[in-house]
Amino acid sequence: MRRVETIALLVALAFYLWFIHYFGLAQLVGYVRLAGWGLALTVSLEALARIANTLGWRVTIERLPQNLRLRELFAARIAGEAVDYTTPSAQLGGQFVMALMVRRKLAMAQGLATVIAAALAEMVGQIGFIALALLFSIGKLAPLHSLLWPAAGGLALAIGLALGFFLFQKKRPFTLTVQAVGKLFSGRAGSDEIRRSAGDADQALADLYARHRVRLAVSCVCYLCAWALGPVEIYLLLYLLHQHATVRVALLTEALGLLIERATFLIPAKLVSQEGGKALVMAMLGYPALVGFAVGFLRRIKELIWVMLGLGSLGAHRMLVERDEDKIEREPRVEEQVLLGAPEAQEE
Repeated sequence: MRRVETIALLVALAFYLWFIHYFGLAQLVGYVRLAGWGLALTVSLEALARIANTLGWRVTIERLPQNLRLRELFAARIAGEAVDYTTPSAQLGGQFVMALMVRRKLAMAQGLATVIAAALAEMVGQIGFIALALLFSIGKLAPLHSLLWPAAGGLALAIGLALGFFLFQKKRPFTLTVQAVGKLFSGRAGSDEIRRSAGDADQALADLYARHRVRLAVSCVCYLCAWALGPVEIYLLLYLLHQHATVRVALLTEALGLLIERATFLIPAKLVSQEGGKALVMAMLGYPALVGFAVGFLRRIKELIWVMLGLGSLGAHRMLVERDEDKIEREPRVEEQVLLGAPEAQEE
């Protein structure tokens, strides 16, 4: 599996470099200069989307510990998104990182259950946004009538992936994962403590789906609002690039682009699907393909800024954890010295 992922990554990277060569690096740099200060606006707009994402996770947590602040959930969220962006983890590695970063204040079992449920809510929110965007826009633009069925097929694929993810969550996913890892590594991951923790996480997840459906619905709405900020960014970028911008074009560019990204979710960093997808969609909408590629390229710059912030958050968390662990290790030594007496006091 790892070899397949590596080959896919290398092929995607080759296509990406070919795209840059085809459109010309100098022209792309020119578009970046044209956007100028507007990039700061897109970074700020992304902050609103990530806050909405954090709230989508927050509402799934019952009895949130008083000492667990929203800013800590936000830091864990952007760290998890950075991991998902840079690794072919199918958005599962980032969920584990999120739960891991708040485990000192939120039980690991509850953390894992809520991030997995929130991931499904995010998928449902995305599907809701895509469906609304297509219903509002695709029938209004005559050149895209031929895309109706392909778009419907892509939406059906997204729904199928979400349904499969939901059914997987109903089958005690954490226990199944521990059992699978235990078989791969000759039982080293199958200790009683790990199995018990996996069982607790499965129970917490089942309880969340059984008793907190309103919370899950609110979470879906939060994520839908976050996805709805994407067309605002597209509209802003087109304006900054001195291109004619309409609400329908922004909605379709974002919705069809998300369908392409969903179909290629195993490729890290959205290589090809980000810039290439925007170039394809905007070319069909009557814009120069270079404009679509530039829109995707400018969005990637914004995403890389947030990836650096997320990795910085993860690095800061690790430093704090290591500092606290060193402090805990030193405290027993100090207490032991006090009980035994300092060497100078013993000599006297």
